[in-house]
Amino acid sequence: MVASTVKKSNQEKTNSEPNPDINGRIEYIDQSLRSVDKRLQAVEKRLSIKTFEPPREDPMTGQEIHGVDEVLLNEIKDKLREIDRKLVTLEKTTQETHLNDFGSLKSQLPSIENRILKLENVNKITIGKIKVPIEFSGLAAAIVMFVTGYLIYSDHWNIIRSSYYPIAIGLLFCAVVLVKFIMTNRK
Repeated sequence: MVASTVKKSNQEKTNSEPNPDINGRIEYIDQSLRSVDKRLQAVEKRLSIKTFEPPREDPMTGQEIHGVDEVLLNEIKDKLREIDRKLVTLEKTTQETHLNDFGSLKSQLPSIENRILKLENVNKITIGKIKVPIEFSGLAAAIVMFVTGYLIYSDHWNIIRSSYYPIAIGLLFCAVVLVKFIMTNRK
């Protein structure tokens, strides 16, 4: 019973990727089951070694007096039944938890897929039926480089040295950031 429960929990771990809270619960249950299994093996070993005294009759009352080992055996049997009941309850709870968590993960899957698609399409512009990937900051930098190269070629150093030219470049990059922000947050 314990070994099959441990195998089931190990199989459930490999079959799905539950959230960390469930992983922690499963590991705790697995450790508890292993501990109980080791204790049961130790008790079985002790019980198989000991010899039990047959019940004796009390000379005064005429009732049977059970040996200490037999009383301990009955207590152990009761505790084992209780542990078995707890394990069955724990197994049912674990299965229900896995089913509930699997259902919630399944319901969240479409929203996660939409987010992934949205992130994939952030830097793409649709021209007709074609999606064209564009990196706006790189495009803005290329425009600035071409304009600067043209101004140097045409010997307009006064425009490059003026304070308006770097301000215009700064405004261009701010506009690029705003365009990226708007494209990221659109539906």
